[in-house]
Amino acid sequence: MARRKSDREANETTEPDAGERRGRAADSVERVYAIIKDLAIEYQFRPGQKINEAELAAQLSVSRTPVRAALNRLERDGFVLTVPNKGFYARDISPDSVRELYELRAAVERAAFVLACQRASDGDLETTIAAWERHNDLAEEGSWANIALADEAFHMALTRLSKNTQMELALESISLRIRFFRRIALETLPQRSKSYQEHADIIEALRRRDAVGGARLIEQHITLSSAHAVEVATRGLARIFFGTAA
Repeated sequence: MARRKSDREANETTEPDAGERRGRAADSVERVYAIIKDLAIEYQFRPGQKINEAELAAQLSVSRTPVRAALNRLERDGFVLTVPNKGFYARDISPDSVRELYELRAAVERAAFVLACQRASDGDLETTIAAWERHNDLAEEGSWANIALADEAFHMALTRLSKNTQMELALESISLRIRFFRRIALETLPQRSKSYQEHADIIEALRRRDAVGGARLIEQHITLSSAHAVEVATRGLARIFFGTAA
């Protein structure tokens, strides 16, 4: 006759050990962080809105602990703000903040382009160029949102050619913070056409390894004028609060 398991043996076979519990907790924190970050990227929290931790926890079927951990990380990432004794608030939108992010992006990409001309192999250059050229036909693109993601991927790929990990990480952080505005800026066909032509000019400079000329093109391509920053911020606010672009 088979021996009946003791209560201790039964518990050992059914209950996860401490390491497994810690692993599950870490997975939960990462999942919650990823979900809340996506909400913040898309401005699902309205600018200046107080973020209700208890409500988020209930929606995600978790305790408030991983929610608070995620919000603390998102504060470091630049997506939320902490007000002492009040809690977490969604990031605001202003023309100056939009312009400053694009200026920072231009500085990183300009420096990365110079390094790419010096360090990238011919094969790496052509692989990066080919990935972008698959998106060259505007008429066949089904969504300007997809075009914006392709644009983001192209600029990330250019920066990876610099072989500078810190520049790549910096641009990734900036790109997430401007993704909402990048999509709005590319909604109109004239702007998309202009962007595609500028990409073609940048690619030609890259093939020639023209660091000076290409860096200048990158800066002109990315930097927003004050007037354009006002326009993008205004359209962004209209999209968030009224569901339309102004």
